[in-house]
Order: sequence, then structure tokens, then C-alpha cells
Amino acid sequence: MILKNHSLLSLTLLLTCGLFGSVAVAKPLAKNAGFSGTVGINAGVSETQGQFNIHDDNEQTQDLNNAGDAVSSGVLFPFFRVAYTTEDLQTQYFLGQSPENILNSAIQYEIGVKHQFDERQSMTFAYIPHVPFLKETWSDPFLINAPREKSDIDSSAVRLAYKFAPVQIEYSYASYSIENEQSGSQSMSAEEQASLNRDSDYQRLSLESLFPLWQGIYAKANVFYGAQDAKGESQSFDEFHYSLSIMTKYERHFFSVQAAFSKREYDAENPMFGEVQEDDVSRYSLFYSYSEPFNIEGTSLNIIYQNKENDANIEFYDSSTKFFSVGVSYSFN
Repeated sequence: MILKNHSLLSLTLLLTCGLFGSVAVAKPLAKNAGFSGTVGINAGVSETQGQFNIHDDNEQTQDLNNAGDAVSSGVLFPFFRVAYTTEDLQTQYFLGQSPENILNSAIQYEIGVKHQFDERQSMTFAYIPHVPFLKETWSDPFLINAPREKSDIDSSAVRLAYKFAPVQIEYSYASYSIENEQSGSQSMSAEEQASLNRDSDYQRLSLESLFPLWQGIYAKANVFYGAQDAKGESQSFDEFHYSLSIMTKYERHFFSVQAAFSKREYDAENPMFGEVQEDDVSRYSLFYSYSEPFNIEGTSLNIIYQNKENDANIEFYDSSTKFFSVGVSYSFN
């Protein structure tokens, strides 16, 4: 499975307005040379059901034939992105959350550089370091009638993107390691435990394009192929994904809606359930932003809603997340 903290997946949506402007209209990386950035905070509520939700209310399961307990919780989180642009406005060094990953359910803090060759061509390289406590999972998710222990996920990644507007191609590589991997330790043989090992390498190749629909309304299409090579054969998979976003900006208002679908096909039988896992994932997102509320320059009021469902052929891997939040952000240049 892809190891992510689902409670925070939508956080990077808050930078949508900046992305829309930079993609829809060709312009320099920044208005001025020097430092620029965005900071903000969001508050909301999430409702999550899934065996890999590490909330304390989902710590114990009575059997493996269910998708875990539904848990509602409040969330409060800050976000930031700081950049430095060179005098010629063609090279930018950045730190924080990248707007290029919004609407893709990817929360990641990056260190990278982007160079713009001309109005249409640019290249981006970014390193995504491990951030302690940001990603966690159960050491042994299959433990029954006893509290499951949490384990950090050590991860690091890189991505390389080349854009020739309106098309962008991107390659990503990530490595995941469970600090205390104990999957199946209570009931499986050593060979079966090895097949459940989630330590993995993940690679993705994506193609994206943005195009006008009608009078200020734009569509963005994205397709990618991903492959996870895990130490445990039953945890390795191929993934096919496609999404469509519709975006528009009118005066101070910005709207974006997205529908995204993925299918994962695993390589080998899961020894815990005696069948090969298959996942069908759907995600629907809505983002609204109102710029300069109360006429305060550089500020935005942001509203996010997201509904994500994973329908697996093994009920244990079914999951769902509903997320709603309201927040404010401030951009400076």
C-alpha cells in the first residue's frame, strides 16, 4: 500500500491559486527577485474509516473482516512555502510545500530548485526528506484483540519535472521503511511474514496538461503509472491513475473541482487472506478561495472539501476519508 498520513492529504490545496496563475498565464517565477512565500493555517474536521488509521480509537480490532472503526476528529495545521528568486527571474530555490502537487493527495515538504528557460519551458528538481512523526502506521496491523503499536515510516523521495507548456512530464522516486515492521508476527510463519513486509521503493511517471475550455475556465488532466517494489511480494503493485480538474477565477473568487481514480493490482497472494489484493480508489475534491478578504493585501480565505474512497476486494483494506476545513493564508513577494 502507499503509506501516507491521510488526515493531512488536502493541506497543499491551499496553494491552488498560485498554481492556477502560473500555469494558466505564462509569467516569470516571481514578481520580483529575492524572497517570496506563503504561510497560513487551517482548521477543520475529518471522518476516517480504515484499518490503517492510527487514531487511538482504532487501536484495537476484533477481527480482520472489517474496515476498522469510523473516527471523527478535529485538525489544526500550519503550512508554508518560502522561495528565493534570482535577479534574472529565471531560477528559484524553494523550501516547503510545493503547489505543483496540489489536488494529487500529496503532502510533502520539499527542498528544490526550478529553472525557467523561457515562457513555455521549465525544469524542476526537488528532494523530499524524511520528516519525523509525519508518517506513521501500525507495526502489526493484523494483531487481533490487543492494542496495536505505532511505528514511524522513514521515507525520502526525489522528483524531476520538465514542462513545455501546456504539457508537463514528471518522474518521482520514493523509498519507504517501517521502523518496526512486524506484519503477521503473531500468526504467520517466517516465510509468510516476509511476504507481508512493507518496506518498499516506489516509482511514478506522470503526464499532465492544462487547456482552456471556455472564457476563463480551464481543465487539467493528469495520468500516471506507478510501481511499488516491496520486500514482501504481496505488497508490491502496479498502479494506474487518471484525474480531471476544472478551474476558474472570477474577480476575487477561485473555484476548483477534481475527480481522480486509481486502480492498483498487486503481484502476489496476500497470505493473511489467501487472495491477491486489488484496490479501486476514487477521490473528489472541492476548493474555494476568496482573495483579500476585508481588503487585506496578500491574504486569502480558503475552503476545502475532499471525499476519498478505497474499495478493495479484501474488506480489511477498504477505507474512506471525508475532510472539510477553513483557513487563511498570506502571500508575500
